[in-house]
Amino acid sequence: MEKFQFYERFKPLENLKNIVAGDKRIESLIVDEQSCLGHRKVGERNYHIFYFSPSEFAVFYHGGGLDSLYTSQTLGDVLNYINTLEE
Repeated sequence: MEKFQFYERFKPLENLKNIVAGDKRIESLIVDEQSCLGHRKVGERNYHIFYFSPSEFAVFYHGGGLDSLYTSQTLGDVLNYINTLEE
């Protein structure tokens, strides 16, 4: 199963560690206060990580409504959550 895939603009974050909300490494890449960093498809669902500058990261899935599934102040936490989802 594929791991989370960053959109091209956010690929520089792919191998970085300890990214927290408000970190200059992510702030330098965003244009809007709400940015979608990429996605991961699990079965029929397409999950996305959004960054809400400068407070948190959140996981949403396409067709899932307005509620997030998981939020954290660290990118590593949401990546771990999204990469361990199973069908």
